[in-house]
Amino acid sequence: MSEVVLRPGKKSKPLIPPEPAKAQLGARKDLDILLRKALKNDSHSRPGFAEAWVGDSPVDDAARITRYYVGTAKVDICTAPDGEILYRMTPREYTLPDAGMKLLYRAKAEFVESSKEGRNLLDSRAMKNRCRKEANEIISILARSSGITPGQVEQMGGLDFLTDALLRHTIGLGLVEYLLEDEHVQDIYIDAPADDNPVHVVVGDIGDKVHGKCITNIVLSEKEVQALVSRFRYESGRPFSEAMPVLETDLLEFGTRVTVVGKPLSPDGVAIALRRHSVEPWTLPRLIDRKSLNPLAAGLLSFLIDGRSTILVAGSRGAGKSSMLGAMMLEFPLSQRILTIEDTIELPGAKMQELGYKVQSLFVQSAIGGSGDRTTDDALRVSLRLGESAIVLGEVRGKEAKTLYEAMRSGSAGSAVMGTIHGNSPKSVFERIVYDLDIHPEAFSATDIVVVCGLVRPGGRQKQARRITSISELVKDGEPGQFADLLVYDDQSDALVETEYFLSSSARINMIAEQWGLDYNTAIANIRARARMREMMTIAGKQHPGLLGPNAVVKANGQYWNLVDVIGSGEPGKLMNEWSQWFERSAPYV
Repeated sequence: MSEVVLRPGKKSKPLIPPEPAKAQLGARKDLDILLRKALKNDSHSRPGFAEAWVGDSPVDDAARITRYYVGTAKVDICTAPDGEILYRMTPREYTLPDAGMKLLYRAKAEFVESSKEGRNLLDSRAMKNRCRKEANEIISILARSSGITPGQVEQMGGLDFLTDALLRHTIGLGLVEYLLEDEHVQDIYIDAPADDNPVHVVVGDIGDKVHGKCITNIVLSEKEVQALVSRFRYESGRPFSEAMPVLETDLLEFGTRVTVVGKPLSPDGVAIALRRHSVEPWTLPRLIDRKSLNPLAAGLLSFLIDGRSTILVAGSRGAGKSSMLGAMMLEFPLSQRILTIEDTIELPGAKMQELGYKVQSLFVQSAIGGSGDRTTDDALRVSLRLGESAIVLGEVRGKEAKTLYEAMRSGSAGSAVMGTIHGNSPKSVFERIVYDLDIHPEAFSATDIVVVCGLVRPGGRQKQARRITSISELVKDGEPGQFADLLVYDDQSDALVETEYFLSSSARINMIAEQWGLDYNTAIANIRARARMREMMTIAGKQHPGLLGPNAVVKANGQYWNLVDVIGSGEPGKLMNEWSQWFERSAPYV
């Protein structure tokens, strides 16, 4: 077996000759044929201990946008001649000298052989920790027996690095681990047939020249893809076969949602999509900083949530619905009990518990099924018996919608209801719920607000940006499905702008104002005060990034509510003045 294997390609590294192996002599002719093909076509190579191919064409400095490191892997983001963005990874273990390649290849064979005695290679990070000592010892023994000195081991990156590489390519996820550990990578796509298609990624936060979608220099072998599927199936306990060709699960170790499709649904074989969740929960100030919404929209959402409104967050896939919903959850006071219902863990329930919130998460059956799980409808019915709580649904998409709307109309759904739904406008949300989910138009009147998340291209640029494109209110005394916009997206300013309806006529704002004993103009002033608070946090966050995080948001909101208990909501100017003084004193320490 060769330490470096070549795929057909234009350019390639020299093929590293293997040690003579009697069982492998017949394969030498095939390797020579592969080498000749590699000289004619575009090429990738891989070490014998790995199952993923990596393109090794040199990076043109003039085409490089940026370079950074993910662990020991080098990442270059570059532009191709046709303007496409390339994500080029160079894992350090793929650049080892011949002796290092051979050492890891032999160590892998020894490590896998020892696993036949009872160790399961499909376990999680805990298994890596348990296996580290064994892997370390195997590499040390093989290095000594091969005459590799400690100094040479250090030149290869050290024993810890070699151990990490061995574990990554045996009980880990291979090169996919690097992608999942890259904070810039948001989505990973492995199209079928995997060994004919480079992995695609969506990246963010790398500058204006990077518009999200990138082609990588990584190609996964069919063997690597099957190993990934085995891992996902094992950890989820969910079936995957031709009878059940879809698997959805969460990689909790990496905070990632996984969707796998196979034959016959995907006739060319297995395809995989991985979506990374944000490491830290999104907040309204953080979304303002990313220009997903402006301070006025944040102030309005804070006001509506405080007023116990029913809010649906709509948008297409990838528009940022779950991020927005998670940020809105942090606008609840700590005293509010919250029940979350979702089939993949995307909402920040665990983090909110750490912050002091009373959050009960219910994990339910995936939309495509699974053994032993309860359905969303089951969980919703149970949640209505768990006491007064705000209910947050990860996604409204099935028969649970009928239970939800029955509960909202009867008043048994708790203090507030929020959830996400697919749709690109308030009207499409109405049509989906009424016609697709079979909810009576009169029952839909329990909806108060629809927030639409969209992907826009400000100024016609190629890079798509996530924006809130409208915040709309259901007109309760109008025709079924009639909405009035409170804020709408303006292309020229790349921001949400207020409407006349927001300034003078919103029934929802007026209802909350009456409940709090305010007149309409005072309610609008309260919204503007909330907006100013979040704007101050965003501006200060440029110098103190922690002010954009959930801890700061909880403290800032808590201070606001403490002042309301003393001053009341009827004096927004005084509230703003007192809060500002507190913030200026406390900002560096919040």
